[in-house]
Amino acid sequence: MLESAVFDGSSPPSLALALVAGLASFLSPCVLPLVPAYIGYLGGQAVVAPGEKRTAAQRLTTFLHALAFVVGFSAVFIALGLAAGSLGRLLRADWVRWIGGLVMIFFGMALMGWVKFPFLYAERRVHIRTRSGWGYLSSFLVGVSFAAGWTPCIGPVLGSILALSISAQSAALLVVYSIGLGVPFLIVALAVDRAMAVLRGMQQHLQAVQVATGVLLVIFGVLLFMDWLQVIGNWMLELGIGWDLGL
Repeated sequence: MLESAVFDGSSPPSLALALVAGLASFLSPCVLPLVPAYIGYLGGQAVVAPGEKRTAAQRLTTFLHALAFVVGFSAVFIALGLAAGSLGRLLRADWVRWIGGLVMIFFGMALMGWVKFPFLYAERRVHIRTRSGWGYLSSFLVGVSFAAGWTPCIGPVLGSILALSISAQSAALLVVYSIGLGVPFLIVALAVDRAMAVLRGMQQHLQAVQVATGVLLVIFGVLLFMDWLQVIGNWMLELGIGWDLGL
């Protein structure tokens, strides 16, 4: 069953990490500075100047295009999650968990700047040509293009969640990751005029967010390697904290 393929093996700590990872990807130095440009493009017009306001119709149009954009990249990420979860179910062995933990630790150290490899910092973007007459399909395809672009900031975080998905044999982590990344886009689209000033103020803290994300990935990598994530998840459920998505 598809529901079983999506949710089995997802512990509360892993799901919480996926949500934080999605938010951290939105706040990454590769994404946050480009959000105004993305929102302006999706709305079919440049971001308005300070002091000007969009009409209700313009805000609705921008939001709907942003929604199509989020659906586009979410479809790609969830497809990757389903593939990772299926691979995990085929490879039921402790060494899969060990490798997944080491991958998360490696990517975490890369985000912290402790290890540097050129392939992690080289941008690879896939551009899908769209036409304005395509409407919301155009924004959907831009979202697909965004997901296919392996940027040096999103790559380690997404790679870590994929490694965790293989180990957990579940696609739920990519669903939650997409929510964490997509909801901020929708919030900005809804309140674009006010959100831009907030985003500009946050840019000075992006490096700290990246380092904190790296630390979190290293911690979870160790927990995964030691097989403590599921233990912690079960303990949380016994205390009535968290949720049980195993179907």
